[in-house]
Amino acid sequence: MRVDSRMRKYIAPVLRLLVIAVVILILFAQVLRRTGMFFPERYPLGSWDGVGLLPKPEDVWFTATDGVRLHAWLFRAPDPHAPLLIWCHGNAGNLTGRAPYGASFARRGISALLFDYRGYGRSGGRASESGLYLDVLAAYDFAVKQLGAKPQSIVMYGESLGGPYAAFAAKERGARCVVIESSFGSLKDLGNALYFPLPIGWLAPFAQRTRVWLNEARVPVLVMHGRRDQVIPFAIGMKLYEGLTAPKQLFVSETAGHCEIPAIEGDRYYETVCRFVAGIEN
Repeated sequence: MRVDSRMRKYIAPVLRLLVIAVVILILFAQVLRRTGMFFPERYPLGSWDGVGLLPKPEDVWFTATDGVRLHAWLFRAPDPHAPLLIWCHGNAGNLTGRAPYGASFARRGISALLFDYRGYGRSGGRASESGLYLDVLAAYDFAVKQLGAKPQSIVMYGESLGGPYAAFAAKERGARCVVIESSFGSLKDLGNALYFPLPIGWLAPFAQRTRVWLNEARVPVLVMHGRRDQVIPFAIGMKLYEGLTAPKQLFVSETAGHCEIPAIEGDRYYETVCRFVAGIEN
């Protein structure tokens, strides 16, 4: 009886500390998801004059299902029947930082639609994890309904945080293929890796499930990652690639950091993406 009494005396404080620790961990994870995920640059920040871009971008607008008005730049390839790449950019900046890549793809025969999420660039609203799912579907539906793109001609491109959103659109709407650059397989994987040994990722087991959604989409996937990625570790990109059951290809840059592959690899990058897109049989 004395032993049981002593054990109860120590167990109760330990349990209280554990409960407090779990609550703090949950609150910390929620704060990270609300304040540490989006770093938008709103207009006029960015290079909006389009100087040096060939072809010149076309300003286009569309509206998400919750009424938020979104802005995009469209780069048209010479062939009106060319594949259309929908670029889901990362969590920082705005579409102007990716505009040279869109123009380069258009010159190489792939039209590109670069859109800004809510709260970014000239788009309305405020960025949120759930809102971006509406944004990517709005971009996709605009491409189909207004630009006349067919699902078998649409290439979903996900850069960093854009990876899960590109995967989600492919799962929900279909696509020719998906390109995932400098991204991750799930928010759980990323959280556990970045905040180890804190199990932050386990508090978001069903969030941003890039790998699962790509497997459900069942379309070819090109995974691209740099070994020197200082934001999303190379190992996280490899875990995504290894977990794919869909047809897949891998592009590794030995020197690129986070989201640096287009700039660092240049022609090798463009040739790889263009060859991948052209090689898909529909």
